[in-house]
Amino acid sequence: MNQDPKATAMQRYHDLFDSVQYNIIGEFLASNLNADRDDQRVVDSMIAVQNAAFELCGNTDFSGAWHKLAVLCGQNFLSFHTVDAMRDFLRRFAPDDVRIDDFEVTAKAMLRAYSGLDDLKTATAHANGIHSWQGRMAYELLAAVEYQIHAAILLLSHEDDGYIREKLHKGLNRITGALYEGVRHSEQPALYNFKSTYFPDENDHR
Repeated sequence: MNQDPKATAMQRYHDLFDSVQYNIIGEFLASNLNADRDDQRVVDSMIAVQNAAFELCGNTDFSGAWHKLAVLCGQNFLSFHTVDAMRDFLRRFAPDDVRIDDFEVTAKAMLRAYSGLDDLKTATAHANGIHSWQGRMAYELLAAVEYQIHAAILLLSHEDDGYIREKLHKGLNRITGALYEGVRHSEQPALYNFKSTYFPDENDHR
């Protein structure tokens, strides 16, 4: 008689589970979230780690759990040390699974993207006060970068395409505004002419 694959997956989880590693993650989470171990945010995060492990053990009820965990890490501004601890714990269950690599780099990409936004906003605000076309162009470009970073975060989070398009569109409008400053005020306006730049459309869909 064939054993239930889900039961096999759960048995694999229990066989490979390491309570020390698991508890270390809990301590890191409590520290990162400035909360007690029994705080609901910590509990929910620990469940997300467990669900990712279930997925890696082969339980199809938890498909995509690794990605949900990565997004949770990014949106809650967890430390790299916490992400590394989660990665090491997950490797117990599937040492060579590429989903663990994707978990790590997705979480860290989101964390670094979020961490750069505050400085970027400050730079944008300062550039907005410069009384020259170069300052106005720099302001538009910095504002464009902010929209593109938000678009990248949404992509990493697998958010709705329409919302991603909105951020991209606003960013491109800012870039257009920046180019207008260069064309109108630079002594070499041709250097800011990008009319030949090609943007793909649905006809390029494969």
